[in-house]
Amino acid sequence: MYVPKALILCLLLAACQPKPSPQQPSDGLDTVLTDTVLTDTPARAAIMPPEDPSGLQLLAQDTLFEDGSKPANWDDAGFTDPAGFKRFVARFKEWVRADQVDSIAASIRYPLGKYKTAAQFKQHYAQVFDRELKEIVASQRLDRIFRNYQGAMLGNGAIWFTQTDQSGYRIIAINK
Repeated sequence: MYVPKALILCLLLAACQPKPSPQQPSDGLDTVLTDTVLTDTPARAAIMPPEDPSGLQLLAQDTLFEDGSKPANWDDAGFTDPAGFKRFVARFKEWVRADQVDSIAASIRYPLGKYKTAAQFKQHYAQVFDRELKEIVASQRLDRIFRNYQGAMLGNGAIWFTQTDQSGYRIIAINK
């Protein structure tokens, strides 16, 4: 039976991850891997998009896309935890689907274009996240996130993200 090297690497990395102690609260994003499928955990539904209930996009190779293009490696794009970023994107996709404006606004690095503050962005959220942009976000596969030295993008550059030391992942550009 052929087992892809990327799957073996993911299994090894998952096995090496420390589990929270009883005194240390969990972020609820722990996952268990059995038979190459992520199984239920308390927050599994929150991190796995409905179109990928097994979580395989989180584990799939993402260094060569179907069209033959090769994104930069995650380190060169400034991301130290690719799986963590993919979990964030899965949450972001849910925020967009549910119009959770506060969560989306909190994930932006300001100023963002003409929006200098979260309050300004919230006032114009419906114009920014229109049906077209929501469809772009919804259709983004977690294993097909393009990245380069500027960060990681959803769609064909519709939304760009970066990782920051102090605040995690932030939207740095929305191109409409």
